[in-house]
Amino acid sequence: MAIEYSLTSRLASIYSKKKKKLVYAAAQRRQTFTTDDIARHISSHNSVFSEGTIVGLLRDAQRCIMEHLVKGDRVDLEELGAFYTTIASRGAKSTEEFDESYIKSINLRWLPSRDMRKKIQYAELRQVPSRCEQRKAIKEMKDFVDTEVRKAKKPQVQGGEEGETASISLQ
Repeated sequence: MAIEYSLTSRLASIYSKKKKKLVYAAAQRRQTFTTDDIARHISSHNSVFSEGTIVGLLRDAQRCIMEHLVKGDRVDLEELGAFYTTIASRGAKSTEEFDESYIKSINLRWLPSRDMRKKIQYAELRQVPSRCEQRKAIKEMKDFVDTEVRKAKKPQVQGGEEGETASISLQ
């Protein structure tokens, strides 16, 4: 299985006075996995734990991780990586002037483990059409099929004798 990507054109820099566009790669996600999906996947690997037990463990882990993060702790899950918070703020002229209104956001960050970063760097890549190109191709295919179906269907009148009901069917 490969990481799929498509090509997209966008401005080289939003700060540049030259409105030069360059082509970049954009990762395409095939699907999203929920906690239940991951638990089902883990239990399919000959786990001695049931899917329900794994769901419970994952949900407990999520709650515990959040408990620590909202206290400002860093949570390091060795092979998975570390979760931590950062703060984005506007600058104040002095420490006396600074108050919480200067804080713009609290951000959640994840730093993958060294091993995980290494493995993802060697992942296989495959270029695919962009979502926009896919939608366009699907629309063209549907329009073609609709046109062909309309061409193939010819109205035929059945019945219609005096006292009978006439019906028209498309064949």
